[in-house]
Amino acid sequence: MKLIGLRLCEHDSNVSYYDGKTVRYFKSERIYDVKHHGYGNLHSWKKDFKDIFGDDPEEADEIAIVIDPWVHDLPVDNEEFFPAIKYPTVSDNCYRVNHHYAHALSTFEKNCLHIVIDGFGDENNSWSVFRNGEVVDRGYCDEHGSIGCEMIRVGKLLSIKAGCDLDVAGKLMGLQSYGTYMNEYARILPKTMHNIRRIFEDSRYKAFERDMFGTLGISKLNWIRTVHEHIGEVLVDFFREYAYHDNDVITYTGGVAQNVIWNTKLKNVFKNLVIPAHCADEGLSLGALEFLRRKNNIDPFVVEYHQQDIAAEKPASDMTVAKVAHALKQGKIVGWYQGYGEIGPRALGNRSILMNPYIDNAKKKINFIKKREGYRPFGASILEGYQKQIFDTDIQNPHMLYVGETAAPGLESITHVDGTCRYQTVTQKNESYYKLLQVLEFPILLNTSMNLAGKPIMSKPTNFPKGLDMVVVGNEISVL
Repeated sequence: MKLIGLRLCEHDSNVSYYDGKTVRYFKSERIYDVKHHGYGNLHSWKKDFKDIFGDDPEEADEIAIVIDPWVHDLPVDNEEFFPAIKYPTVSDNCYRVNHHYAHALSTFEKNCLHIVIDGFGDENNSWSVFRNGEVVDRGYCDEHGSIGCEMIRVGKLLSIKAGCDLDVAGKLMGLQSYGTYMNEYARILPKTMHNIRRIFEDSRYKAFERDMFGTLGISKLNWIRTVHEHIGEVLVDFFREYAYHDNDVITYTGGVAQNVIWNTKLKNVFKNLVIPAHCADEGLSLGALEFLRRKNNIDPFVVEYHQQDIAAEKPASDMTVAKVAHALKQGKIVGWYQGYGEIGPRALGNRSILMNPYIDNAKKKINFIKKREGYRPFGASILEGYQKQIFDTDIQNPHMLYVGETAAPGLESITHVDGTCRYQTVTQKNESYYKLLQVLEFPILLNTSMNLAGKPIMSKPTNFPKGLDMVVVGNEISVL
């Protein structure tokens, strides 16, 4: 049986395909080199499907789609909640899957608590709670507010520049660390997800600036730092509202699940929290596909968690790894292109720019290459098992979804102003990258995505960012 999952929207379109054996995947931005690319109509994805997978999409037995009806001029369903409905728009055997339901399904977990928080989904939902696949509760933008939408609005208030609104919240997460937490103000903020908009009210900011501190001129950064930290506490309380115990298995998805600071606060309380690499809208096609799997009683998928882009044919040999390690020790900046690209927004050792984190001005040098704002932090990759020594945390973090406080000296290039680092724990599953970290004298590297600011991660080994000293494509080394 052949099944297709689709996420079609003006942003972050992605396609998943079950060919009867395995699941393959691509996100359209990697094809068109346009960050957050979306297909303009309901059929334009088909050519790319044929080119990438080599199969005819018309031969699929069933299709499931996550779609924003206002984008594609479709009627909006008035049902309170629909997990999935027959929707013969793309094909006779097409189903439309609810946006938040697809988020929950994309984790491939069944018997657990699912929490979805984003800007908004179908029926103006800003958050949804599912248990064992059944809807428990939902929040609405117009009634309860939306963390995702408010973060974007506040980012604009602080004049954060971004090519797409979707990137504003991520930049705000880095910028807020430069502010100071104001306990006096935090005490007056409401502590509820059920009216989140009140926390972000401009009137509260104005009162904070004028009435509480008089002529001190408290900055907007202090305000958003306080609000940001407060939201983390709100989320912990929100999760406890629905979890039976702190040790419940909880899956967490939606765009808000990309906030590594809040994630860490949640993970420290809920040890069995699961956040997939594709937690934002890039995972929706996988959720749509999972709906079809369950509908047809197919055995759990074998999923290859990578982009179906242009792969490096041969893995890096031991000799190549040794040469790259030597260059990194000397302070060289390396473009590391291995296998297929990663699913999700982070480069995890397949499409990465690497540098020795102990080199002076490493952050400044990489920022110059990527043309990135200086206030934004860089992540790091570390051999699994060493995170406790360097970051004072034992959280396994293969997808860079949490932060740890930097405990080791000399790592200013990867340590943010708040003393933390978004790190990745590398296992033997990524064989070449694991070997590289093993042969270094230090089991840690500065790791950032191989792209320029405002561009998606590279999907083909051409036009590498200028300023790299070396690029490694599979087993081939080019010294620039």
